[in-house]
Amino acid sequence: MRFTAFIAIVLALTLNQSCKPDNELIGDCFVPSVSVNLTINMTFPEYFNLQNLGEYKAFEAGNRGIYVIHNYDDIFYAIERTCTYQSDNECSKIYLDNDILQLRCGTPADTGFVKCCESTYAFSSGYLTGPTRCNLKTYRISRSGNTLYVSN
Repeated sequence: MRFTAFIAIVLALTLNQSCKPDNELIGDCFVPSVSVNLTINMTFPEYFNLQNLGEYKAFEAGNRGIYVIHNYDDIFYAIERTCTYQSDNECSKIYLDNDILQLRCGTPADTGFVKCCESTYAFSSGYLTGPTRCNLKTYRISRSGNTLYVSN
């Protein structure tokens, strides 16, 4: 009886370890940290559309860029454009797909969207489908009047 209990405990611990998500510092969830500090004045013509729900703007910041999204829930999100699944792959970049209103891993092309890992994410950075098990990396975003501040 003791041997059976011992085997059951070892098996339970092994299964428990295999179901845990990856450590965010290694493995499939790893996205390198870089300093981010953006100030966005939404009264400027190039950023004016961010005042409207559902609008977004891409910025050259972070690892592979950042999307600042004014989501339909009237919340602003600053989302890293590096896919959390095998982020070291050259194709692991996130693009916004206006047709399905989701963020997708891959590259837009003249012939259509070329998938990388087939992961999809919500505008709020949440994982929806694909091989990844992690949400996209987000940055702090605060608002003062018509100015947004993005940082980490």
